[in-house]
Amino acid sequence: MIFTGRMVYLTAVTLQEYSEELSKELLRLGLMHFVDIRTIDPVFSSENAISVQREDSEARQNVLTVTRKRIESILNVGGFPRPTVSEYERDDDVPTDKHDLDRMAESFESRIDKIRESQRNLQQQINRLEDVRRHMSDTNGGRFPDSGGISKGGAFLHVHTGSVPLDRLESLEQKIALYPAVLSRVGEVGQRCFIVVVGMKRNKNDLEKILKDHEFSLQDIPEASTGETTHDLDAKLSRLKEEQREYAESVSELVGKSRSELDSIWRNLRVQELQRTIESRFAETKWAVVASGWLPESTRKGVQTALVRVTEGHISLEWHEAAEFLSSNVKGDELKDNLEAPPRVTVPSRLANPNFLNPFQRLVTNYGIPAYGTVDPTFLVALAYLVMFGLMFGDAGHGLVLILVGLAGRIWTRKRKGLPLSSGGLASSIPFLSRLMLWCGSAAVVAGVLFGSYFGMSLLPSLWFDYHGVVAGHIEAGPVQSIFDILRITIFFGIIVIGLGLLINWVNLIRQKRWFSLVFDNSGVLGGIIYGAGIIIAYQFATSGFRSLPDSPILFWIIITCAMILFLKTPLKERGGNPLWWLMEWIISLLEIFSGYLANTLSFMRVAGLGIAHVTLMIAFFQIAKMASPEGFNIWAIMIMILGNALVIALEGLSAGIQSLRLNYYEFFSKYFQPSGVEYKPISLEEI
Repeated sequence: MIFTGRMVYLTAVTLQEYSEELSKELLRLGLMHFVDIRTIDPVFSSENAISVQREDSEARQNVLTVTRKRIESILNVGGFPRPTVSEYERDDDVPTDKHDLDRMAESFESRIDKIRESQRNLQQQINRLEDVRRHMSDTNGGRFPDSGGISKGGAFLHVHTGSVPLDRLESLEQKIALYPAVLSRVGEVGQRCFIVVVGMKRNKNDLEKILKDHEFSLQDIPEASTGETTHDLDAKLSRLKEEQREYAESVSELVGKSRSELDSIWRNLRVQELQRTIESRFAETKWAVVASGWLPESTRKGVQTALVRVTEGHISLEWHEAAEFLSSNVKGDELKDNLEAPPRVTVPSRLANPNFLNPFQRLVTNYGIPAYGTVDPTFLVALAYLVMFGLMFGDAGHGLVLILVGLAGRIWTRKRKGLPLSSGGLASSIPFLSRLMLWCGSAAVVAGVLFGSYFGMSLLPSLWFDYHGVVAGHIEAGPVQSIFDILRITIFFGIIVIGLGLLINWVNLIRQKRWFSLVFDNSGVLGGIIYGAGIIIAYQFATSGFRSLPDSPILFWIIITCAMILFLKTPLKERGGNPLWWLMEWIISLLEIFSGYLANTLSFMRVAGLGIAHVTLMIAFFQIAKMASPEGFNIWAIMIMILGNALVIALEGLSAGIQSLRLNYYEFFSKYFQPSGVEYKPISLEEI
């Protein structure tokens, strides 16, 4: 967990007849991060030594992927989650032939498309009728008693009343249904049916032509037969919506009847797809296949035993330590001007963190993948992020709200497990954000208890200091008495974070044997000594009331000595060149060190700034509530406090989260992080 996981490189060579057994076992193990052997071993780089990688397996894998996604889409349309494959399993009782599967998928898709088409048509009718209903709501309560058979029906509607022959009624209803209009039957006399037709004014001419073609006769509706058009419209809408629900249920029922078979087919396809993916990573000669890639060092013995077993001993395994490749990389760096230098080999980085640290591991990997062999900063990022967030958002009540929101997100995620989330949208980030909110809410609760803050109120005494009292100026005794004390706390916290970043950088450089960078980089030993001496000088200057510098000159001589040694950086690195250029490089390097470290340290004052803003906003809302209710809390004061707390939680929570991330990325990571690694990605059954 402190460093990226140790890796070993494996080259496995077996006979062609064991190719399938090898791919099955590697899939079952799910541990190998495959690489093209020709990028590792120059012996295989010639065209005669080894053929191109197995394009036939890659083509078959693409076909399997397309078919699997079709089956998965059918399950999703039915509202069923994607199946899981926990171990290598193949069900021989389900169809495996591609043409049979395609025919099955086409049959399902055809039936689903017919249902979907009916749903779309129904929805169009519902939309049209709801448009009419919306405009009818202000028109005589849905009754149209105007004489003459025609009513203006308000600003948007046009109403016709009259009668049509009974034998033309069905045809008329079908024609009217194509428009945003409604036809209501309100009675019959002899062979004619009295109707009310309500339509949009924009369709007036079309509707009148249809009515004319169906022998419509304008006339008043007999009072005894007058119906409630709105009631008829609502009833029709209700019927259409019920029919829409039945169609939706029919899709789920259709897929549900074959769900077990579809799940088994999906699993078979997934296993075959991954197996073909592995085979496409193989290289081959006429008689043998070669698999090569990286594995966690701890799995070496188990993998060797398993591969020997499945190939009945007909396999050659060659293991290499990652250090062998890293040493060649160092030589390659030294020979970077030599065009014939060997290619750089990147060992994949495996971040072996507990599952509960996944939100913070994602924050790290979003920035970059740590180089192999360097410190995995996930735990340190989690600690720094939560401390920063708590200092900026220290309220137990607000933290509890974040925890509840995070729990709601987790529940929603579990219900949606296996179902597709919108790609790149907010929904796809809910699983990550909900887990991060749980952590941030917990940090806010702890900080709120330390500060004695509960929804902006001091319900319980603080365990550290009263943040609200300090900001309001009510504190006369205690460890923190003013805003300047809060600023001082955050500056000291920033010094600790930056110092920790420097130590991590030195550890990384020592492990990589980059001795020159260890000494001369801005975040190297010399830069760190300058920063430490500067911090001591600044502290003594501040404690004297900003009146005098330290009496002893030793700190100044330390800074001057380190600065003079830094002048040697460019001459030693370039081994020649213009002395004027050396001087310019030296001046720029010193400016970067002094201004960079000063800016990085003072940047942590934003932690105090946002914390003070959080408290100030709550104080302001309390004052507004008192102004709204001078004699005591009433309903308006309560509403102001509820809305105020909600606003502070939303705005300050977002600001605290962003600023905590910014301080990690730009003040902490800039001191040591080397985002030049490649993520360890084995092909396994759990991969989606």
